[in-house]
This record gives sequence, C-alpha cells and structure tokens, in this order.
Amino acid sequence: MDPKISYFQTFIYASKTKSFSKAAKKLGVTQGTVSNHISVLEKYFDAQLFLRTPEGVDLTLEGNILYENSEKILESINNSKQQMRILHEHPEGVIKIAASTTPGEHLLPSILKDYTKEYKDVSFQIQITDSEKCFKLLEDRVVDIIAVGNIYDKTYESIVIGKDRLVLIVPSEHPLSKKSVAKLADVLKEDYIDREIGSGTREILVDALQEKGYSMMDLHIVMSLGSTSSIITAVSEGYGVSILSEIPARKAAESGQLKIVPIEDLDLTRYLYLVKGKKPRNPSAIKSFWDFVSGQ
Repeated sequence: MDPKISYFQTFIYASKTKSFSKAAKKLGVTQGTVSNHISVLEKYFDAQLFLRTPEGVDLTLEGNILYENSEKILESINNSKQQMRILHEHPEGVIKIAASTTPGEHLLPSILKDYTKEYKDVSFQIQITDSEKCFKLLEDRVVDIIAVGNIYDKTYESIVIGKDRLVLIVPSEHPLSKKSVAKLADVLKEDYIDREIGSGTREILVDALQEKGYSMMDLHIVMSLGSTSSIITAVSEGYGVSILSEIPARKAAESGQLKIVPIEDLDLTRYLYLVKGKKPRNPSAIKSFWDFVSGQ
C-alpha cells in the first residue's frame, strides 16, 4: 500500500510532538489512525522511523532523513497548489481552435475580443475548415476547442453560442429575387451550387431534404465549392443558386451582391456550438474561456 500525502503530515506532527497521542489530538484523529499511518510509511520505506521511549517516541536516523524530506515534499505540494491557484485566476498560454466557416468568421472574432480584454495572457490559434474535419482535429488533440454548426459526436461537452438559419441566395436579377419567400419546388428547378461534403451547412440541408422525402440527388448540382465566400461569388456571378447561413448571406445582400429568399417549406434552423476536447493541454486557460463563454 502506497502512503497518502496526509500520512507525511501525520509523521511530521508525531515527530514534532514526540507523541502519537498528541499528534492524534492535533490532527483530530484517533491514536490508532496515527499508528496506522506510521506503519504504512515504515513498510513503504522498509525502515523503522521511531524508537518507542517511556516519554513517547524519538526519530531514528532513517526517521530524521524522512522528516527533512517530508517537510520539503509538503512545501513543494503547497507551492504547486498555490501556483495552480494563481494560474486558475490568471490563465495564460495558447488555446487552439478549429472552426467551420460561419461560427469561425462571424461569431468567434467578437467572442475572442471580449475574452482577451479580461484575460490578456491567453492567445488563440484559429484554423477554418469544415465541421467534420473540426471533429477529427479535436479527436486527434490537434486543437482544444472547435466551433461548428453540426454535432458529429455527442460524447463531447458543448455549449450553444448562436442560432442561425439557412436561406436561399440567388443572383440579384434572378426571377426568384422578386419573391418574398420560395418553396423547395423552386430550388429543385434551378442550377444548384453545393458546399463540400463534411460541411455543417450541407448536413443541415441533407437532413431537411430527407424530412421532405428528398435527397441531394434531387438537386441539379452544377458545382461544389469549399467555402462560403466562393459560393457567394459564384451565385453573384450567375452560376446558380445556393443555400447557406443567413449571417454571411446578409452581409453579401447588403452589399448588393445577391438576394436572399427564405424557403418557407424547409426547416433550415440550426444552432452553432463550441465543443470542448476531453483532455485539453492547457486546462486552466480552457476552463477560463469555457466559463467565460458559458456565462454570456
């Protein structure tokens, strides 16, 4: 049986008081508990630590060696606890985040800006990729946290950081741009610009189509692109229509690049999430950031 930290504390009290009964009184335990702790230490170190005398107990030579080192051990532990407490109060270091396009480009910047106002010693490394790859990076511990629009693995802890809906985007002069709302039947007639497989946006659309008895095969897909910005460009140049997050679509519409048309018979609402890795490399900074976002 390996000794616990508390056993060394018991040993120090017995050494100072030269009495198991006095040590027990100071520690608020029974004398039998003190004897048991000392016995475990003697077995562990294979040495007699005390000599019993009529007045109480005295340290042996081996006991003196352990006494000197026990105080150092306990001091080191207390120093470590103090340093960890300070680190929890004043986290530092780097947090690595992978994010899909919408949360990564449109939600994270303001969150990180607010956080770093308060915690100036924490910095961030961000990479933008699709939701599926984000989860792979999290699983491989390449990143500490991911920001995504679709949960591929529900065994991870997550929090909601925003709500979004997907909308139909069409060229500014497209016939559908004159409508206040569109139907799925309208989309099925058009050349469609798709997001790449693995995109959270695409997965939401896949699920919504399945609920209506359709699949991506029912769309007339003319190209598949790997980013929101490239889809916006392709739509604005008249290559087809697409469905993507209203957040970047709204900015493009306000600049006159395209028009937004909600689809009334498809449920395209989704939530955006932060997902935390199971074994973070910088737990103090991760906890600080997670608590900060959770409290907003």
